[in-house]
Amino acid sequence: MQRKIALIGYGVIGNRVADAIVRQDDVLVFGVCDVFSDWRIKTAIKKGLPVYVAPKDTKAKMQQADVSITGTMTDLLDVVDLAVD
Repeated sequence: MQRKIALIGYGVIGNRVADAIVRQDDVLVFGVCDVFSDWRIKTAIKKGLPVYVAPKDTKAKMQQADVSITGTMTDLLDVVDLAVD
């Protein structure tokens, strides 16, 4: 059974953590959560990772930047086994 992992923050470190997790058979990057809508989060999207927003008031800004939002950080934390910040 794969454990679902949430990544809180997808900057330099979060990107590297995600790359390490996707190489494992027993864990799954279930989603990444961030406040930025720049190239960093768009890199996560290109890698096929679902994007969640934190806090909720950044949702509109991300949608204006054509970032597809799966939900909020609370939504993500409700369904994962572990969060890496």
